[in-house]
Amino acid sequence: MDSASPRIGFIGVGRVASALTRALARAGQRVVSVFDRVPAKSGSLAAAIPGCRSALTMQDAADAADMVFLSVSDDAIASVASSIHWRPGQAVIHCSGAAELDVLEAARRQGARTGSFHPLQLFSDPDVAAAGLSRCAIALDAEPKLFIELERLVDALGARPLRVPPGKRAAYHAASHYAAAFLCVLLKEGEKIMGALGMDESEAGRGLQALARGTLDAVEHSGPAQAMAGVYSRGDVGTAARHIEALSSIGPGVLGLYSALAERSIQLALEAGRIDPTKADALRRLLAQ
Repeated sequence: MDSASPRIGFIGVGRVASALTRALARAGQRVVSVFDRVPAKSGSLAAAIPGCRSALTMQDAADAADMVFLSVSDDAIASVASSIHWRPGQAVIHCSGAAELDVLEAARRQGARTGSFHPLQLFSDPDVAAAGLSRCAIALDAEPKLFIELERLVDALGARPLRVPPGKRAAYHAASHYAAAFLCVLLKEGEKIMGALGMDESEAGRGLQALARGTLDAVEHSGPAQAMAGVYSRGDVGTAARHIEALSSIGPGVLGLYSALAERSIQLALEAGRIDPTKADALRRLLAQ
């Protein structure tokens, strides 16, 4: 096999495969086969990628490729890997953020090389995700030679490789939620609070999204600690007290999440030298009340 340009196959056609296959094909990579239990899904995807065909079986998709991505649910990876006859030297890659390489043990025992390829990217919309892959980091794990091959794919996509230490993928995956799923939760929480005040939630949401984009720009420029603005970065005890009083009247659970985030904000402000320990203690006493 030509390690610089492997024939790539995908088993499982969901949002990840829909985005990743398109992005790889646009980057000049050879996506030659796709398979899904629903033939219409694999047929539709294959039709959108020049030189790609919809495979009739998982084995058919694997046989056509040098590097096979198992873009199936985490719980299905091990069973899919054990259902296929792999060639020695063939590369078998899962796309899970949390699973270790041991879920591919059945493939490794047959002489296949195993790895993982997890883009730090939301895949809610495949077209948006495909375009965003050029700006994201992609977490990799594999033995050295395969790692280099996966790095080439990352480079072809215009993304950045991120090495995850073996045995640490679940914690890495949990950490990624703070910049994705949990960010969605926080934005929705802000919308709900503004809606409770009688404001239009849709308009409030757009305003908060613009604020979040500006915050990310500031973080990229200065880092989280220096970029953080607001009450706790200034040590403004009086305004923090008004926040707490106002949120207490809105509904159960609102103040609890706010207080947990405020506590972490105090620590971040201390680390940045934005407030002194005396001011931090005053803020913490207020939250403890």
